Amino acid sequence: MKVEDKMSFSEKQILEKIESARENYAKKNYGEAITLYEQVAKILKDDADNLPIIQIELGWSYYNSLSYAKAINNFRKALESNKLTSQQAFDCKRLIGFSEELQGNRKEAIQNLYQALDMDISESLKKYTFFELGKIYFLDGQMIEAEHYLKKAESLFKPDELSYTLALAYYLGFTSYFLKKLKDSRNYFDFIITHADDHKTKAGGYFGLTHLHYHQKEYPVVTDLCEKIMRLDESFYDKETLGFFLCESYYQLKSWDHLDNFFGQLQQQYPTGRYAGEYEKYRYGIEHRKQRDHSK
Repeated sequence: MKVEDKMSFSEKQILEKIESARENYAKKNYGEAITLYEQVAKILKDDADNLPIIQIELGWSYYNSLSYAKAINNFRKALESNKLTSQQAFDCKRLIGFSEELQGNRKEAIQNLYQALDMDISESLKKYTFFELGKIYFLDGQMIEAEHYLKKAESLFKPDELSYTLALAYYLGFTSYFLKKLKDSRNYFDFIITHADDHKTKAGGYFGLTHLHYHQKEYPVVTDLCEKIMRLDESFYDKETLGFFLCESYYQLKSWDHLDNFFGQLQQQYPTGRYAGEYEKYRYGIEHRKQRDHSK
């Protein structure tokens, strides 16, 4: 259907399109929602009062369909209006920030998230923005800044928002670990293990504990925890680190048969991985043991 202008459609027809777009969005039929919103946006192209609302809803639809560049474009268009409420402008800015981060543009993400936080809205509405900033700084290795924003988010999430409090505990657990606040780190990881109701999330808590016990050179505990993680989540996201923890623990424990087995797997799967600098040490330990056994 060729869209001409607002005069080609009755108010009822326009409202029906908007209602249908919203229904499709609610059902996660984002492609259908986008098609309808784009039609409405063209119809309302000269309507300064109503077009920004459609651009925001279109931005949300593109955001949820993972089309981040188009989401950003629509949110920026909406921000050109001087009719947005503080809440609407805040949502546009934070979602631009989220979209930029998801595209790997962390500098632009931080800039937009800061602008969102400067807006005059309730602190409770800023919790997701604080969380996102904390995650970005964590991924950039800036642990002091990460802790600051993650703590602000932690103070705003309610206990019944468990998925977010568990995710915060994970990031804060590792942030505390890297800042050498080991008691705090342990408390966060214990919280995950105690409150998570699925194996994958629990595995993340045990992964944090593995770092703490490795730091304390408690190698038998480390090996037990690594095996527990793999039982909980066979597709664990960082098998390379688990393999390294196992190899290093067996090396320190002089458990050469176990080292030979796990080192072979680690080397085969990650020949130039993050821990490749330790491989020669493991090779030497295994070969030295074989030579010693042969001379007996």
